[in-house]
Amino acid sequence: MKSLTALVYLSAVLIAAVAARPVRRDVDPSLVPEFGWQSGVNPTGTGDCDGAVDGADGKPIKIPCSCPPDRDVFIQDLNANLAAGHVVNNPTVGLSFPTDNSTASQLARLNAAAVTLQNLNGPGVGCPIVSTTFSAQQQAIEAGEPLPPSAIPTPTTVSTSDTPGSTSNSISVTTSDVPSSTSETAPAPTSSGASDSEIAALAPPLGFVSGARVCWFFRRITGTGDCDGAVNGADGKPIKIPCSCPPDQDSYIANLTANVHAGRAVNNPTVQISFPTDNSTASQLARLNAAAVTIQNLNGPGVGCPIVSTTFSAQQQAIEAGLPLPASVIPAGTSSSAVAPSSTGTATSSGIVAIASPTASSPAPTGASSSTSSSIAALAPPLGFTAGTGDCDGAVNGTDGKPIKIPCSCPPSQDTYISQLTANVNAGRAVNNPSVQISFPTDDSKASKLARLNAAAVTLQNLNGPGKGCPVVSTTFSAQQKAIQAGQ
Repeated sequence: MKSLTALVYLSAVLIAAVAARPVRRDVDPSLVPEFGWQSGVNPTGTGDCDGAVDGADGKPIKIPCSCPPDRDVFIQDLNANLAAGHVVNNPTVGLSFPTDNSTASQLARLNAAAVTLQNLNGPGVGCPIVSTTFSAQQQAIEAGEPLPPSAIPTPTTVSTSDTPGSTSNSISVTTSDVPSSTSETAPAPTSSGASDSEIAALAPPLGFVSGARVCWFFRRITGTGDCDGAVNGADGKPIKIPCSCPPDQDSYIANLTANVHAGRAVNNPTVQISFPTDNSTASQLARLNAAAVTIQNLNGPGVGCPIVSTTFSAQQQAIEAGLPLPASVIPAGTSSSAVAPSSTGTATSSGIVAIASPTASSPAPTGASSSTSSSIAALAPPLGFTAGTGDCDGAVNGTDGKPIKIPCSCPPSQDTYISQLTANVNAGRAVNNPSVQISFPTDDSKASKLARLNAAAVTLQNLNGPGKGCPVVSTTFSAQQKAIQAGQ
């Protein structure tokens, strides 16, 4: 009986302790910024719909038709992120959700909503900001003005699905409408007899690379899951896109090949495509349409990458005008191998990608799925852009007086840093970059201090491989060097 009494008492204490622990409540839905837009507006039939923001041409920027997400689902994700104290799908991105009505708190809530939206399905894999009126809301909050009204159009222009009105192969790769003559002259979906190698050779170049494949100092990443796209908006600045867009060349070609073989978007079967191999204007536009449909439906109906993550719009204009394709807009310093099409497509010295004509030995059209993987890869349009994972303020300010952005994983933990430095000092070189030698003298001379600082910098910059590590601006090494040289 005594034991039972003690057990009951202990249970009561535990219950009281749990009850006393603060429990995070779900956010008040009324404080969650409204999207100001809804999914499925004016679907083109290829996976993209009108966004909430107009581009430089005055027409709505295209977004995946699945964006923005259902509000209830979105709020669930927001609650999960707030409970974790960071974005669950992109842990380097922190967030807060204060409930007062100060300007700072309103902007913090808007930021929490934005990072949740942009990382719904993974790091940088979500919906673009232009699928909402968040930018306009930010401007209003900063100016102390009322929030803008919803931009949702009248119900007659809204569709809850991306079901195309027809199966024509009209090009829908730009924010502008495409002449109707394109769909009239494009070959029917069943006429493509392209081999895989032809598909790869003729696939329109993407013209851009995603942020994850650009060296840290060339990326323009916000740290919230979005990166600069290949197209500028009405303000003259790059339209933001998910940092995972466009996909890498291999994924792009593999998906395009599967779609061409099927004669339709595998992930959105109501959308038919063709991939003729001749060099007529209609055939080039049909191939461009197939590429656009592919990237817009990479992960499901309307779930993929926006057209503004490529140079497809500029390519379309060039094809229609009978001009050479535009040069890639991939940031300088990016490895060309990250986005280069197969050798069956050629690049001129001016950087303009030329679409290869099929050779005499190319197989004659015999059906919708006779293409080989190599021909598809060779003809696939280059993406022309790369993606990123998130940036944070570095230890050094740039010429604009603002902190230079660095990967959020930098600098490494002290234990990792010391462990790597020890291994390098013992080897007399950077273990991950053996051609770089180091020394680590232990006396207090200026030369020895600088040698140790150099060993630390080399270690930092080669943490994960040759030149793969953290930038020096993620430390105060530069300031330390100046101090040592000045005898301070």
